[in-house]
Amino acid sequence: MKLQEFRKLLLITFLLPIAALLAVSAVLYWQIHLANLAVEQVQEVDEDLKLIGQTQKLILDQETGLRGFQITGDERFLAPYRNHQEPVLNNLMRYESHAATEGNTEFLERIRGLRVAYLQWKQGFADNEIQLLRAGKADRGAESNMRGKLAMDDIRRRIGQILVAEEREREQKVTAWHNQLRITRIYLLGLALIVGLAIALYTRRQLHRVSVSFQASLLAVQERADQLFDSEQRLRTTLVSIGDGVIVTDADGRVTMLNPIASDLTGWTIDEAFGRPIEQVFDIVNEESRLPVENPVAKVKRLDRVVGLANHTILLRRDGGEINIDDSGAPIRDVDGKLVGVVMVFRDVTHEKQTQRALISNERLAVAGRLAATIAHEIHNPLDSVANIVYLLRTGSYGDEERAHLLELADQELSRVTQISRAMLSLYRESRTPVPIELRETLNDLLALMAHNIHRAQVTLKQDFPTDVTVEGYPAELRQVFTNLITNAYEAAGRGGFLHLTLTALKDGAQITLLNSGPAVSPQIQEKLFQPFVSTKGEKGTGLGLWVSRGILSKHGGSITLQSPALPDGSGVRVTVTLPAKFVADVDEPEA
Repeated sequence: MKLQEFRKLLLITFLLPIAALLAVSAVLYWQIHLANLAVEQVQEVDEDLKLIGQTQKLILDQETGLRGFQITGDERFLAPYRNHQEPVLNNLMRYESHAATEGNTEFLERIRGLRVAYLQWKQGFADNEIQLLRAGKADRGAESNMRGKLAMDDIRRRIGQILVAEEREREQKVTAWHNQLRITRIYLLGLALIVGLAIALYTRRQLHRVSVSFQASLLAVQERADQLFDSEQRLRTTLVSIGDGVIVTDADGRVTMLNPIASDLTGWTIDEAFGRPIEQVFDIVNEESRLPVENPVAKVKRLDRVVGLANHTILLRRDGGEINIDDSGAPIRDVDGKLVGVVMVFRDVTHEKQTQRALISNERLAVAGRLAATIAHEIHNPLDSVANIVYLLRTGSYGDEERAHLLELADQELSRVTQISRAMLSLYRESRTPVPIELRETLNDLLALMAHNIHRAQVTLKQDFPTDVTVEGYPAELRQVFTNLITNAYEAAGRGGFLHLTLTALKDGAQITLLNSGPAVSPQIQEKLFQPFVSTKGEKGTGLGLWVSRGILSKHGGSITLQSPALPDGSGVRVTVTLPAKFVADVDEPEA
């Protein structure tokens, strides 16, 4: 039954007794004048009761609509709330006007107090709650709802007082009316029985309609509850079906939920992990130092934002096993924005790490292969010169001055061999911890190794290293980076081109720039150039050099950028490398 039909039913049910009384009054013509006066007085009270009753129902409908919107978030529940505001205020103004006309100050004060209480509930609680719910910030806690309940209880109390007073006045009017009708009871008895029976039959029929409508409403509510339950079950099924591990904690960092993948990766079941600190269930350390890594939950609480794991993070399983992981943590907030928990998603990247290590190892071997011929040539020439000098000293007759000159030449050639071999060894000498690195010396050693290839490629080399700059890092890894970049630069420059290397000291680090005069790199290639197996050299390149170099620089807290074209004529490529003075471990950036 719709609200409009229900109102019509109430109106008919109310007017039917009045019509019956009028019919009885027609039979008793000689009492009609006095009876009408009494009836009019009773009607006035009944109208007031009706007005207050309707007002009470409208307010209750508004409260019900608000509660429905709070529970479901469905704007349709707010229709009674919006539609009843004007009728409620109109009813209260009519009642206040009626009381003022009659000069009843007691009723006038009560109706004004009711209107003030209603506006305080609507403006101070309901409107504010609706705005917060629409903004996703409403407080669903007991304190906010208690304020609304207290305001509504005050409204009910005031309506109850008015109804009691009206009922008392009505009783007085009815008593007077009964005195007028006492003499007509005999005449009215028969007609009253007939009218009463008709009213009873009509009321029974209408109550049956209301009962049927109520049952339909119950079924609709039950259906809605079933839909909400099904929705919740689908969400749980989705969470369980996610391919990554998911752990949810409360605001104190205690585990409240694990999905099956998280249980498999950590070795903890949900029953065993529930309520435990996240550090016990999700025990992570640095792969290289074996030192504990800050837990993502603690990091989210500290930074109050979405965070990711540092590189080289290992999860220590409950059974003693170890797996490489990658994860992220995100805060869970209530409607007021307060942190109430953390959700963490992680996955096993052990196989990816193994693949990356294999690729990096292959790239290092490729670099070594490219340098092998150069090193052999660079060492062979000085050794030939030394052999010739030894032959001349052994077979010829020279004075002391000539002999000293030949020995000085031999010593210079041997020094060059020593420098080349030392640079080659340092290129692949591993260091377990970051150490100070003099970048000017490192770049000069690499250029000494590669000078023959650069000369053979007919590329003009210009180096600008005005001051030495020292940074912390892994020497072998940085030499591999600069070897890749220098090789790419002079190969791209081509015959007749040039390569310009610049070393610049920054406030807290260093910047190395490699500018070559080769063809420009298209924007489409630039977007993919730092991805694995992307190369501009065709079959001559592995497609791993720049990818590995960026990973090494990220590990050192540095960066690499590429600009092309870099020359006024639309050609050239400029590669810029920046390195911090101090090695920054566990940088939250993706690893190559």
